[in-house]
Amino acid sequence: MFVFQKNYYFIIGLLTLLFFNSCNQSDINSSKIIIDNTISKPILINKKIIVNKTNKKQNIIILNTKNKITQNDIFAPNYNSKITKKNLNLLDGKTLNVINENDVVFEFRSERLLQGREASSLNRKKKTNKALTAVFKMLKINPSLENQNLNLKNEKNLNHSIDYSIKLQQFPNNIVVKNIIVFLPFTGPYSNYGNKIRKAIDLSILRFGSDNINVIYFDTGTSYLLEEVKLLIKEIKPNIVLGPFTRASVLKLKPYIKEKLIPMFAFTNDIALVDKNIWSLGFSPEEQIDSIISCSLSKGHKNYGLIVPNDLYGKIILNRAINNLSDKSYTSFKKLLLSNAEMTNKPKLESILKRFLDYNKEQKQMLISKFDAIFIGGNENFVLEIAPLLAFFDIDSKKVQILGTEKFNVKAIKNEPSLEGAWFPRILDREDRNELIIHNKEEDELKKIKEDLNIAIENNNFRKDSLKAKRLKIVLDRKARIKEKDFTLVWKNIWGDDVNYFSKVGFDTGILAINFLNQDKKIEEYIENIEGSITGFKFATNGYVTKLASVVEIQKLGRLQNIRNCFNNN
Repeated sequence: MFVFQKNYYFIIGLLTLLFFNSCNQSDINSSKIIIDNTISKPILINKKIIVNKTNKKQNIIILNTKNKITQNDIFAPNYNSKITKKNLNLLDGKTLNVINENDVVFEFRSERLLQGREASSLNRKKKTNKALTAVFKMLKINPSLENQNLNLKNEKNLNHSIDYSIKLQQFPNNIVVKNIIVFLPFTGPYSNYGNKIRKAIDLSILRFGSDNINVIYFDTGTSYLLEEVKLLIKEIKPNIVLGPFTRASVLKLKPYIKEKLIPMFAFTNDIALVDKNIWSLGFSPEEQIDSIISCSLSKGHKNYGLIVPNDLYGKIILNRAINNLSDKSYTSFKKLLLSNAEMTNKPKLESILKRFLDYNKEQKQMLISKFDAIFIGGNENFVLEIAPLLAFFDIDSKKVQILGTEKFNVKAIKNEPSLEGAWFPRILDREDRNELIIHNKEEDELKKIKEDLNIAIENNNFRKDSLKAKRLKIVLDRKARIKEKDFTLVWKNIWGDDVNYFSKVGFDTGILAINFLNQDKKIEEYIENIEGSITGFKFATNGYVTKLASVVEIQKLGRLQNIRNCFNNN
């Protein structure tokens, strides 16, 4: 009995050992660099390119389309992150490849890794593949694009992730390596925008770029010298520049970039900085004013009150609004500029607004408003301070149209009761534009069906049934079109966060740069008649960019409704 029990324990121990040994088996022939779905915090620097800022600060990140690394590469440490070499376990229980001494794994404080996402359902994968096909159709302008360039795995048990190879390809002497420099704020107050654009450009380059295209990122979020940029450009010899983001950085870099005749696509919204070979991709205050005033005039508004902060931004939008209104002989306007001191002094602010609105102090009411539209410019705090006071002084938003800028597109303003019914402009992308055109046509059809039903002969049941069937088809078609956009689906599947304006602009800019570098054309020839694949932006050689924009109305619970016939469709 004792011998049998002893043999039994021996067999159990042997099986346990074999089990643990089998769990540690893995293929060591391939490796991946797994990067947190924010920005790559370690900074990879190729020794062949001397671009270090100083010994204390590292502002340069170099990304090849395959992010390849050799023994000649070094790491510039980021002390806010942890870099380790270890095995990573997937959420589905599979073990990643064993890391040898030449493999590198970046592990950050964020728990969720791109490679470690849980495998999605079969339906989700089919939907993603369908979206990818649609994206490729939009990118037909690049003939080199194929589905195989996308590293979204179709295998049943594999997760969707970006494949970062760590082997550096040696190019033959006849292959010319082309460089893109991207200036973005990865630190500082605008880092959230910089990181969003970085991910969009990464997606475009890693998906659609060729192996001989390198992207070099420069952090403009901290202070830097123009001499550092000059040294970088001298060493890198970029073919195109993407960024910067802020007006200050554009002012700093523009003269030198222009002198070197390098095309630059800046993400600033200051169109005053556009020039030959210098494009502005932001939704500028001037463009916003053009959209909202044009829409308001088309709806018959004539008498305007213009309330703006007494600062540079306020004067820019005020002058643009006046220019738009002055072109029309039938319009009138009254302007009010408010300083910070006046805004913080509540009794004084109320007194100023009473005079501006001609509020009857004795009767404590305004019998008839002298304005049929009031424009409120300024930031969120400015708008939320002024709007309730207008309501207090009997400005009925149902009778007096409140107008604003894109700064209205925040939750606090959209949920402010006194701003229900207010209008403001926002950017449309290509899909939004197409859907809006279809929606407006359907609205016309539904209106006509309703009129026909009202005049249909009472006993003409066949006619009535035909009209009702037509109406039902329109409703069902609309429901069928309600789906996640193709680009949004791809973005969420890869990065896991929401798409915004800068996601789309960054992606399109990356595609634009890739296509430019893949052609033997000057930028003036290439850019003519180019249209953004996602944004629908149209570029002119003088630096101006035509953007698709619409005007929306704030409804109950912060919902937005497009204003009919208030969008540009260039």
